[in-house]
Amino acid sequence: MSLRCRVLARYGSEIDVLRPDGGVQRVSLRRRFDDVVCGDVVAVDPVGASVRGRERRRNHLRRRDRFNRSKTIAANIDRVWIVVAPRPAIPRLLIDRFLAGIRNLPAEAGIVVNKSDLAQPVDGMTSAPDLSDYAHLDLPVFRVSARTGLGLESFRAAASGGSNILVGPSGVGKSSLIQALLPDERLRIAGVGQSGEGRHTTTTARWYEARGGGAWIDSPGVRDFSPEIISVDQLAQGFPDLSEHAAVCRFRDCTHRSEPGCAVRGAVDRDLLPAARLAAWRELLETLVADGRDRR
Repeated sequence: MSLRCRVLARYGSEIDVLRPDGGVQRVSLRRRFDDVVCGDVVAVDPVGASVRGRERRRNHLRRRDRFNRSKTIAANIDRVWIVVAPRPAIPRLLIDRFLAGIRNLPAEAGIVVNKSDLAQPVDGMTSAPDLSDYAHLDLPVFRVSARTGLGLESFRAAASGGSNILVGPSGVGKSSLIQALLPDERLRIAGVGQSGEGRHTTTTARWYEARGGGAWIDSPGVRDFSPEIISVDQLAQGFPDLSEHAAVCRFRDCTHRSEPGCAVRGAVDRDLLPAARLAAWRELLETLVADGRDRR
């Protein structure tokens, strides 16, 4: 008789699973189940300690690696929280790329500014990340500190129930946040190097059960993120703010570059749409075309 188990993490040809009795067991993957990842629900043979099957996923978060290969990060996600911090600086267009991927899961999206206790005004200026380009999207934004506890209870309440994955650059404190939210867990955490860049600590996505239901997923830090988008239609779904204006462009296949009657460029000129959002759209469209993934 098989056991229905949640996949906590994957390590090559083995996975850690959460058994129905609450115990954690390491089991082997057969080749035909090589696509199993954190968050999956699998049937486990308790005698042979191997996977017999995988349940159908609600969704899965994928990205393209530096060799343009598709890689699945985690599955069965309800909310994706993009974690940033006063340092290291947010890589250009990283939030836009994450948002495009999240909209296509689909899943709820939000932004978490960790280490907010470090964002102190100096000479009238603040070191807090500039999120003004996303204000019009009405995304939930939480300013927290894993070190001091600032804002954690409000964030915990907003994320209660369902599965939550933290994504973002290395060094912004994703593991520290989960440690603060789940003090009974023991996570491996490293600080930020002298250069201000994060040091990779989390090497594989891992699922943590939360008291009272729900879960947190810690994910490896990235310096870039290329969402698994295979068509212009999916790209449009990832940019609902831009698509709203694109609906009245003169040409249906408008690329929003130099075509006459482009409503998107007009919206940017009238400050109805941030220019950075249009720049992110153009960059992802160029990637689609260059990779031969431009399928409508």
